[in-house]
Amino acid sequence: MTNEMRSVAMLGVDAGGTKVTAGPVDARGRLLAEPITEPSQTRDTASFVEGLIGTLRRATREFGVAEGSVGVGGLALGGVGMACAGTVDPVDGMVVASPNLPLQRVPLRKMLEEALGIPVVLENDANAAVLAEATAGVAAGLRHVVILTLGTGIGGGIYLDGRLYRGVGGGAGELGHMIVLADGEPCRCGSRGCLEMYASGKALGRAGARRAASADLDPLGVLASLSALGELDGAQVGRLANEGYPGAVAAVDEVARWLVVVLVRLTNTFNPEMIVVGGAVSALGEMLLRPAREVLRELAMLPNKDQVRVATASLGNSAGLVGGGLVAWQMLRPAG
Repeated sequence: MTNEMRSVAMLGVDAGGTKVTAGPVDARGRLLAEPITEPSQTRDTASFVEGLIGTLRRATREFGVAEGSVGVGGLALGGVGMACAGTVDPVDGMVVASPNLPLQRVPLRKMLEEALGIPVVLENDANAAVLAEATAGVAAGLRHVVILTLGTGIGGGIYLDGRLYRGVGGGAGELGHMIVLADGEPCRCGSRGCLEMYASGKALGRAGARRAASADLDPLGVLASLSALGELDGAQVGRLANEGYPGAVAAVDEVARWLVVVLVRLTNTFNPEMIVVGGAVSALGEMLLRPAREVLRELAMLPNKDQVRVATASLGNSAGLVGGGLVAWQMLRPAG
């Protein structure tokens, strides 16, 4: 197969605290092959970068070759678009800070380009996710979209008038660190009362643990037993809630009440067409979103509350990877 006959793709990458996933993405946000996934090496900066380079080298071998080179791969890879947890400066190609990765002012783009020999762009993972959902997901075709990713922590991305909004230094969209309770729970970011302390997966686990002392809410002692074993996390509370266990349902209701505080703020601030809720906690679906929507309709301002929809993300774990690939298409091959 000649270089001219190869289809061009970007290698989308999602680099998180537990795993790195990579796969080829076309200009419309379609995954062209099953992604590869390898664990992140988070002992220190050097081990993370070394492991990341190894994963990307494997991916480039598996999915194709760099454009203009000679090889047998089925795709011509025009570049790498990496979605990374943390504050990213896409202009300088630097990870400024990351809560779950050993990266602090690391010029990651330069390091990867030198190792791989192809162009690399960086983007915040939630920014990548909102771009993916607005291009090929639940918000496809919309021009004003905000995403909340509810996982171990909470991320956010803002897509306004058909473009990502990054702010002056790439730090816009830190919605998980919006203050929802003055002088509230201390957060790992150094502030207090952040949304992340009340509506994340960890917060859901803590909300379930607080119900363990109630005979009415924990009639079978399930919450207390899991808490004693150190196994009562957000995933377990979500599972029990889906089974109708009263203390877990009450914990989900608590998280929904905190979530609506931010949904109202986002609706009144940005007047979006859609707020997308993603991340592991969003697997609760309508149990979480229905009560939040109802209160949103009561409290948000007109016309905003009549124009916004709240929906569960549709791309799941592939959103960051797809968004990373789309950012590469935008920055390395701008339309026109």
